[in-house]
Amino acid sequence: MRTVSILVFCCGLSAYGATPLADLLLVKGHIYTSNPAAPWAEAVAIGEGKILLAGSNTEVEKIRGPQTQVVDLGGRMAMPGIIDTHTHFLWGSAGLAGVLLYDAKTVDEVRHILLDYARTHPARADEPWVYGAGWNYGFFPTADGLPTRALLDEGFPDRPAALLSSDGHSLWVNSKALAAAGIDHATPNPGAGGASVRGIIVRDAKTGEATGVLEEGAKSLVLNVMPVSHEQKLSHIRLGMKEANSHGVTGVVNATGDIPEMELYQELHQRGELTVRMTTAFAADVGVRHTISPEELATFDEARQRFHDDWVRAGIIKFFADGVIETHTAAMLEPYANTPGQKGSTLYSPEEFHRDFLELDKRGYQVMTHAIGDGAVRTTLDAYEAVEKENGPRDRRWRIEHIEAIKPVDVPRFAKLGVIVSVQPWCCPSLGEKWGDEPWADNVGASRLDEGIRWHDLAASGALMITGSDWPVDTLNPFPTMQIALTRQTIDGLPANGFYFDQQLTVEELLAGYTRNGAYAEFMEKKVGSLETGKLADVIVLSQDLFKVPANTVGKTKVMLTVVGGKIVRREGM
Repeated sequence: MRTVSILVFCCGLSAYGATPLADLLLVKGHIYTSNPAAPWAEAVAIGEGKILLAGSNTEVEKIRGPQTQVVDLGGRMAMPGIIDTHTHFLWGSAGLAGVLLYDAKTVDEVRHILLDYARTHPARADEPWVYGAGWNYGFFPTADGLPTRALLDEGFPDRPAALLSSDGHSLWVNSKALAAAGIDHATPNPGAGGASVRGIIVRDAKTGEATGVLEEGAKSLVLNVMPVSHEQKLSHIRLGMKEANSHGVTGVVNATGDIPEMELYQELHQRGELTVRMTTAFAADVGVRHTISPEELATFDEARQRFHDDWVRAGIIKFFADGVIETHTAAMLEPYANTPGQKGSTLYSPEEFHRDFLELDKRGYQVMTHAIGDGAVRTTLDAYEAVEKENGPRDRRWRIEHIEAIKPVDVPRFAKLGVIVSVQPWCCPSLGEKWGDEPWADNVGASRLDEGIRWHDLAASGALMITGSDWPVDTLNPFPTMQIALTRQTIDGLPANGFYFDQQLTVEELLAGYTRNGAYAEFMEKKVGSLETGKLADVIVLSQDLFKVPANTVGKTKVMLTVVGGKIVRREGM
């Protein structure tokens, strides 16, 4: 690449020196850099996969060469690529190729989707199972609002079918799938004998037979016997990357994963196909406990040694402290409103958390912990605090995920301990929208609703907040999620006054969570997360300016250009 000597001030470049000619210029835009020292620019110059300069149109024009590609933004907003800090990418990608039930709100709608899929996707030798995701709790005509195998048997009488719930904590299966896994009335719940995997096989109260729903770790009984080929997995990931890039997502943190999954991403990277930066946390699945045995620790060490570049990274260990409020498996400090005496429990005892976290901290690992109930949040904070007292200060960047319920007294502990707040803002408005129809609200109870989803309080306390989707629990598209966080309403504007509107987030807080804070949370702040000289060129261009449009229209934002590592991977409408 040719270079020129230029004089540049206040740009992050040396005052005198050889600067490469740009490969790509994005000019005449309203560019949010996510650099607090210089948050806005008119143009960005990109070369050799990195940001050469973010500044004025005049400044970047000085490093334009005869081969430089120029994109006129026409005043549109550009920003760093979205870092989704909590996904399940392999699972979500697979769902794109199967039955999708996310939009179904009634049993009839579910039946229609199942029967239509069965008609258009007949059984094939290379795809003997039906898989999918997205069904919701609450509207099925059973006492617990859960589906049964009968409806899946109706659609797929001749082949196994397994569909994950919208939150990923339950698996709905048909009779063929139960038979394939060897599950019958005598099969014990996982963990009944003290095993590391804990879960519930939902059963008919009269017959004791499995109804067709497997909760938490019981899902693995079926998932472990589902045949998915190596090439199918690669094909699924390609679908997921296309989906991610279409929404401006250029990097993710996978909240569940293992070495085989990381090897898939590495293979695609080596083929030159990877267009999403992948950081993957070690966790088998919900309801599965880490053993912290010498064998498991050796596996963690192997992953950290093998995967540590700008594209495929290991180094995070993910724990599940509890389940979800909808199925009464989240750990609460007081009993659920509709099940007196039952308040759920943590997957580990406080002593086990302390022991395991202490060992991982001594080895320099980052920890992220799923904690939804206020009891799980407090137990996790207590364990994190105990580790710091015992091992002393360190740049840990430990995280807690979800935090759907929290006592006010625990809010300031995040900032005090330096614990990262990881939230997924899609969920809040539906939790209190229809009292009596929504399991979350019924289970928590009216008197404690105001202790749920307290984003503003956590951000205002000084804690560093990161944002994500939990995809495929919800859409990978960040803009409807941003609208929900800004309004505390559904995309349709419910409830009218917002679900505890005082807990809304600002555009700046959200974008920081998706960019520079997200990069910090994965120890990548020197590489990505802001548009600054020398950083990797992950940039997106939006159809509308998030700082100028009404909050209730942010969800309509489209991504018109996605650049990853200096390469345009998607362009539409410009």
